Amino acid sequence: MIMNDHEILLAALRWNAAYENRRAIGAEKRRHEKALKAYDPAVSRALFTPAEREYSRIRSAAYDAGDRLTPARRKEQTAMRNLAKVCAVVRSQQRVEDAAEVIDVDLKLLTY
Repeated sequence: MIMNDHEILLAALRWNAAYENRRAIGAEKRRHEKALKAYDPAVSRALFTPAEREYSRIRSAAYDAGDRLTPARRKEQTAMRNLAKVCAVVRSQQRVEDAAEVIDVDLKLLTY
């Protein structure tokens, strides 16, 4: 199976998009968890007060972000496995003896 540049670039972009999405969800979850820790437990959280509603909103947002994080991780891992398969196919086509030859490749071709 011969891979063309478009397939290689597509696999790399899929992984990068999944990676960026997972990182954004993780950052959102950490922000919400930090906001939850900022609430003082000594402050009365009687039902239906603005503080209780805000606390509940942030807690719900943190749980939602956590629920979205696991599928995002799975999608990223799948994209990474596909990228690894593409790399293995390309590596078998290249017949490179030294890894330094691959690492020192000029990456100007990938910049736009």
